Amino acid sequence: MENIGEITIAILSQHRIIDQNLYDLDKTVEGDIISLKELFQTFQWNINKHMAVEEENLFTVADNTNHEEVRQLQNLMKDHKDLKEIIKNVAEEVEMERKPDTKILRELLSAHEGREINSFYPLLDKRLPVEKKKEILQGLEDVKLAG
Repeated sequence: MENIGEITIAILSQHRIIDQNLYDLDKTVEGDIISLKELFQTFQWNINKHMAVEEENLFTVADNTNHEEVRQLQNLMKDHKDLKEIIKNVAEEVEMERKPDTKILRELLSAHEGREINSFYPLLDKRLPVEKKKEILQGLEDVKLAG
């Protein structure tokens, strides 16, 4: 990958935290319900904040006249819808005090991250003016994810 832009780097940083949260959740010991619930709550909080900040601050700056950006945005929005549904199912498993199988969730997160950092955010990094990028980066900085 060529020179990575600031927006892409900021999103990657959030994804690393979310990926670590999911890894920690996967590593909980069967029967450790307290850790399972706490780790899931952290993961759910972080991913919901991440998706909200994307939808409210990043997806809204897509160029609606650029067919490529619109197509990518539609794919990312579909990913978010699918992620929310899968997370809802995982939450039900955790609520029933069962360690969830997160394989599908991990696969979708990985594919979604690839679409974001290899396509959509590099487009924004190239196209957006410096002031708009600063505004977006400040918004991302203001949204702290739990580590």
